[in-house]
Amino acid sequence: HEIPGIPQVEVEVESMDKAGNFIGWLHIEGVNLSVALVEQALSRVHFTAERSPYCKALLAAQDAAKQRKEKVWSHYEETPVEEVVPVLEEKERTANYKPVFVTEITDDLHFYVQDVETGAQLEKLMENMRAEVGAHPPVEGSFVPRRGDFCIAKFVDGEWYRARVEKVESGGKVHIFYIDYGNKETLPPSRLAPLPPAFSPRVLPPQATEYTFAFIQVPQDVSTGGLLLSPHTWAPTVIPDLEPPPCVLPMDPNPGT
Repeated sequence: HEIPGIPQVEVEVESMDKAGNFIGWLHIEGVNLSVALVEQALSRVHFTAERSPYCKALLAAQDAAKQRKEKVWSHYEETPVEEVVPVLEEKERTANYKPVFVTEITDDLHFYVQDVETGAQLEKLMENMRAEVGAHPPVEGSFVPRRGDFCIAKFVDGEWYRARVEKVESGGKVHIFYIDYGNKETLPPSRLAPLPPAFSPRVLPPQATEYTFAFIQVPQDVSTGGLLLSPHTWAPTVIPDLEPPPCVLPMDPNPGT
């Protein structure tokens, strides 16, 4: 029975072991003392409370105490929520094959190719360019080479080809790159001339595209390197009787992955 002036205390036993030890709850005047202590930031919720019917009340009281940052939560700092970045499944690689002509192979196993599909455009451009140069021969010394300039260069076969100046050395040495074939050469300025605007890369982009073999490392030992790879430079002109057959090059749709 109730005793006037004395708080009503109720003990709720939740479980008991064989030795008589029990886990339970203390209610004072109908208030769960554990929930009250947590709510007043005087206690923390133990993980075993997850199995208790008062778990939700305890966690709600603890969250409220954390927000006030009082007593046991005075130094509480919220853990930043990590942004979950969805992981995209890697799709199976699909190869897109295209026919090309290999025009140049370098010592480090890089190679340059021409697209067979645009071969007719290049052939027509070269024919028109040589006709114009033949009708209006360049004046020797009229072209002052500068690095990055596009020009035309006279190859060993006596024909003119589109090129780009890569380096100018003292003593009249000009390093050029044949933009439609991929090979390089060092020439005197007398064998260079301005590139007519009608045949610039804006009209037809450079046709030599550089590639390299995947998963292959060139040996650094020069004593064995020469046995494995002999330097070979192709002329930038294609002789009809000796024109090599095109090869098929797989084009990776996801380069760098």
